[in-house]
Amino acid sequence: MRTKEQTKGYQLWLSANDTYNWAHKAGASWPCSTLSNHRVWILVDENGLLDITLDGKDTHNKDIDGTELDAIVSDFLPESLHQFWPVWKFDKV
Repeated sequence: MRTKEQTKGYQLWLSANDTYNWAHKAGASWPCSTLSNHRVWILVDENGLLDITLDGKDTHNKDIDGTELDAIVSDFLPESLHQFWPVWKFDKV
């Protein structure tokens, strides 16, 4: 996993090993994972998700589970960037 913080957002890279290990985590597995064993790159700004690639390719013809994407990004995202991911935007009410 690698992140690159930008002025109002970030880029996040997850390797195939990152996604596989996350989806097969003991006690918290994701049995029907659409991301497991794939490389994922996302670009996020203050408005949300701008771009995503799967194995270095555009995802417009791919079926990616949005709930799974929320979960995996939430698990890998450093706390300093939580304000840029919808799952974390309202965690301090």
